[in-house]
Amino acid sequence: MEKKILDIQIRENTGKEAAQKIRRGGSIPAVLYGHKGNKILSVEEKVFKKLFEDIGEHSIVTLNIDGKEKAEVIVKDFQQDPVSRKILHIDFLEFERGKLLKTEIPVKVSGTPVGVKKGGILEVFLRDIEIECLPKDIPDAIAVDVTDFEVGDSLHVKDLQVDKKLKVLSNPEQVVVAIGTPTKVEVPVAAEAEAVTEEGEALEEKVEGTAEEGESVES
Repeated sequence: MEKKILDIQIRENTGKEAAQKIRRGGSIPAVLYGHKGNKILSVEEKVFKKLFEDIGEHSIVTLNIDGKEKAEVIVKDFQQDPVSRKILHIDFLEFERGKLLKTEIPVKVSGTPVGVKKGGILEVFLRDIEIECLPKDIPDAIAVDVTDFEVGDSLHVKDLQVDKKLKVLSNPEQVVVAIGTPTKVEVPVAAEAEAVTEEGEALEEKVEGTAEEGESVES
């Protein structure tokens, strides 16, 4: 897995007002959860955004804290504004080399299923799976090729092809991806005939009522 260095700073002040001030200054509030203790941090938004786009959420990052201390971490979690999609807060999780780490990795689906070409619908039910492994063995993603999937085919967690170095913790029976059948609402023929009859009768009544009104006017 690719590793990058991220320059980050210790921040002194905490709380909502302090966090808002940091964001106005072009940085993102962050917290490092480490085996040596937690740290309150901030990182320049443009710097983190570039690194985040380059290597993704689950990659290993070396934090360079104020140029004095380093910590190897993964992004444990982050919060985004639902409208602007700006990152509002980041949680980093530090790990120790040689010790197993639990994390989530994305499932990347590729290919155009045969079933979709026949009118089926590609449904992705699980976009991340939880694994346990050594930090050095964390993959960027689990690849799933659905090219040969027919309508009705599905893939479960237990069917995923993963490296033997990984222990999958997600429910093995959870459906990851499936090719569903399009649902169509069909009106029974009898119901259609009844609806047409009722519509015709209503139209006749309207015509008869108009005629009766015309006769009364003439009289």
